[in-house]
Amino acid sequence: MNKEIILKSALQCAEWQVRNQVKDRQDANRGRFIRSYDKASKNLIYTGNWQTGTALMGLLSAYRRTNDARYLEAAEYAGHYIMSLQILDNYDLRYYGTIRELTPQSMEFDPRDATTAAWALVWLYNFTGNDEYLRRAILFGDFHLKYCMHEGWPQYSDYMEKRFPNFYARGSFQSGTGLFYYDLFMAADDARYIEFGLRPIADNYLKYFIKDDGEIIQEREIFTWNLEEESKQENVTLAMHMFNDDFGAAMLQTASDLFKDEKYRNGAYKYALWLAKHQDDDGGFCTGTHPSAVPTALMYFHDLGRFYNDKTLENASEKALGKLLSMQYSDTGDIKLDGAFKGRYEGPKDFPGGGEACVNNRVTSYALNGLIKLESDPEEVWLGRNNKKFVDPLKACARKQEWYDLKW
Repeated sequence: MNKEIILKSALQCAEWQVRNQVKDRQDANRGRFIRSYDKASKNLIYTGNWQTGTALMGLLSAYRRTNDARYLEAAEYAGHYIMSLQILDNYDLRYYGTIRELTPQSMEFDPRDATTAAWALVWLYNFTGNDEYLRRAILFGDFHLKYCMHEGWPQYSDYMEKRFPNFYARGSFQSGTGLFYYDLFMAADDARYIEFGLRPIADNYLKYFIKDDGEIIQEREIFTWNLEEESKQENVTLAMHMFNDDFGAAMLQTASDLFKDEKYRNGAYKYALWLAKHQDDDGGFCTGTHPSAVPTALMYFHDLGRFYNDKTLENASEKALGKLLSMQYSDTGDIKLDGAFKGRYEGPKDFPGGGEACVNNRVTSYALNGLIKLESDPEEVWLGRNNKKFVDPLKACARKQEWYDLKW
């Protein structure tokens, strides 16, 4: 593993994010990044709430690694776009605090997508100390606890115009929501986010979504937890969330650390072994059908391979790294490609050459985080295993025999 090559790749990726971010103050898109771009069709889509969030958190990782203020500035631009999506009109408390899906005009939000946007605001607070970012994240967290959690699992999709009924199925991809609740707890010091957020999500994920062999069940019925035929959504690749679990395995590792119960990490371990078993010879998955699985799998193979000293996962990590590096564009002469990673094509159907040279921020933002994590595993970054762990302040005071100096 050549760390110099890994860091170079990560910073080329960070430069792509900064270079292609909308920065014009008179443009309502200010702060957004490229969601997807195809060279043949020139089709370009800007990021909505969650991909703006993941790109933001990737840039914070780059800032932590390099101390380059441009990355922090770009992250703040992104944070302000996310805040422009948040509903602060309390006329209808049913939506007060949520974050719209794409633009300030969007009439829909997916709780998992909106969660990632709010999650990014937690991390902006952690890096800047600006209380407004935390206030906005808390508004969303309280909204989500009250209106989006049903028997310990988040709702699928919500439409704010009543002519469109909501979607209520339980999707496995909601699992990463538990990590948002943990990070919000660490920032806001409110244990409700553990009791009603992380713990039930971790328990239900183990109980209902991970098979004995580690394979993921993607969807269950809302009120019965029964298995049903999964919905075939046009914009979701078949079986994608079996391979890109939306950070469920990362959530389980955090739950294991917090609750001091290895059953959670063991669930993540089973899933990582299943991933390794289904990895292609070149390090990808399903002959390239699921490119976003490569950087997420790389992070799991890295973390769990080291924890369990598992050679299978360590070898899978090397293969995933090689595959990921091969997916990065460089020296094409197209500033919308160079530095980003090949991802799912979102351009017009049957366009000549469409999808041959295309990027997608789902892969690119995950890659930035994964590469920096692999290269140096810095502290206090999104999905970092070296982040500050919860310790009851009571223990710290007792150990030092230093108690709060209360004056009134």
